[in-house]
Amino acid sequence: MKKFILSLLLVFMAAGSSMAQSYPFTAIDTNFTTQSLLLPNGFQYSIIFQQNQPVLLNNGLSYPSRGVNDFIIFIPNGGSSTNGWLFVNHETADTNTFLGDGGGATTFQVTKVGNNWLPTGPFKHMDFSHLGLTRTNCAGGNGILANGNILTTEEFPPNSNTELFNNGRGIRDTSDFGGYKRYLNFGWMVECNVQGDTAIRKSFQMGRFSHEAAQVMPDGRTVYLTDDFSGGCFFKFVANTFGDYSAGQLFAYKQFGSTGTWLPMPMNRDSLNNARNVAQRLGATLFIRLEDIDMDSLGNIYIAETGADSVDLSSFITNGGVIANHLVPKSVGSGKYDDPYGRVLKLDPITLGLSVLVEGGTSSDGKSNFASVDNIQIDRTRNIIYLQEDLISNTRGRLPSFITSSSNWICEVYALNLSTPNATVNDLKRFAVFPKGAEATGGYFTPDYNNFFINVQHPSSGNGAPFNVSTTVCITGFPPVVGIEGEGGSIPKRFELSQNYPNPFNPSTTIKFSVPKDGNVAIKVYDVKGQLVKTLVNQRVIVGNYTVDFNASELSSGVYFYTLETADFQETKRMILVK
Repeated sequence: MKKFILSLLLVFMAAGSSMAQSYPFTAIDTNFTTQSLLLPNGFQYSIIFQQNQPVLLNNGLSYPSRGVNDFIIFIPNGGSSTNGWLFVNHETADTNTFLGDGGGATTFQVTKVGNNWLPTGPFKHMDFSHLGLTRTNCAGGNGILANGNILTTEEFPPNSNTELFNNGRGIRDTSDFGGYKRYLNFGWMVECNVQGDTAIRKSFQMGRFSHEAAQVMPDGRTVYLTDDFSGGCFFKFVANTFGDYSAGQLFAYKQFGSTGTWLPMPMNRDSLNNARNVAQRLGATLFIRLEDIDMDSLGNIYIAETGADSVDLSSFITNGGVIANHLVPKSVGSGKYDDPYGRVLKLDPITLGLSVLVEGGTSSDGKSNFASVDNIQIDRTRNIIYLQEDLISNTRGRLPSFITSSSNWICEVYALNLSTPNATVNDLKRFAVFPKGAEATGGYFTPDYNNFFINVQHPSSGNGAPFNVSTTVCITGFPPVVGIEGEGGSIPKRFELSQNYPNPFNPSTTIKFSVPKDGNVAIKVYDVKGQLVKTLVNQRVIVGNYTVDFNASELSSGVYFYTLETADFQETKRMILVK
């Protein structure tokens, strides 16, 4: 009954949202010669951070920052959309005596003055040396963990120590680390505290594979994980305890027709070191380079699959992996699959059905060449997804035939209203054209969805300043939305404890609560005698809307009470367990 009622609710909400498919901008025409960032009329950008700007090291000295700016996450100050912290990844694997070998990240405070965004504190280099360094910090967690920390990824894990330091560049120290060969220390999610400028831990419990991105869910426990690999898998991690992501269970996705299931993974370190291989042996579904991931206001999950030209997946099929349904028509025989344009996928987290939102390709007018979608970001107030390209080649219609040099490749950002039925490339609206040679990456909105941070990654050095080096900008000009707030993005104005659902229940129910400011929060369950029977949450929680599950399988039928307790707020509600 719960699934049926929720399905009806989603139908009605989707029907209401499909009544209007408006966009907050007028689509722009393409341009294959620009050396700047082109935006619609009324929009502007502020340059916030660039490659080679001095960054402050832990020893008090400064040194030019790395480039290849990739992932961005904005950590609002008390839920603000006008000031907070930025965390920017560097997708590098170079040798650097001052910044540490491998990859890295830069953190700094930012604020909005008028329509401009400005850094208000020093650019700080995040030190990963105590964790054995990082490598190829690509994307990261799309959302802030309930404990206030964030996740950064390590992509393309090496297969041997030889790969760590190759052709005179990379990680020079190849000695064992943590009881394992050094190369096994790379290819993980890494939990970081941005305000404290501290790398906390490598998240071994989330598995080792080519981590691209993660979707942090508002239940304070679940994180969806993508694998940027041809023959890669889709994973989910569920923490044992709300807000503590240091221990839990990793799962791999297996598709079954129009539905699917989650396969539990062995949680010993040796298995986690080879998570993809183990997942394939369990029968997990195979994809061609899963990239970024995001969630809409209804809780649906969207995943970018960038695709690749004629890849051989036969060994992964032999290992036990099963080709995703949408890739079956891409077969060209002998275990090879040709998927040059990629797509965006949609996962229903209730039914576990996986479908295609929109396929890449060329529009009917020949102007929109949508391919190799990498980063995605959803504006939950306007129900629009922004698709950011990272072209893998200039052939096969991904660019006009006269574009031959990689320094002249043009990547674009397209928008699509998520209520568009049976969307195709003809429905895409061009939001931005990036400078020659640059990848569009790292897009991330402020909580009010009126400011859009994005990276102009590795542009052509011949562009001339400012877009001759990797650059982090913020795009403004979005017209305010009045009276509409997406569930995932609304900023709570007060503490709130919702009635559990379902109620009565047997044996599990869900409790939603809202926190308007950072602080210690407890969710506790009591029996009719006032005795504490279970503590669901008891820790520091940041501003946001959350859900927590209560399983009462060990309790007897009866009336129970649950409370939201903080330093300056307390509320209690009644629920009924019927067995």
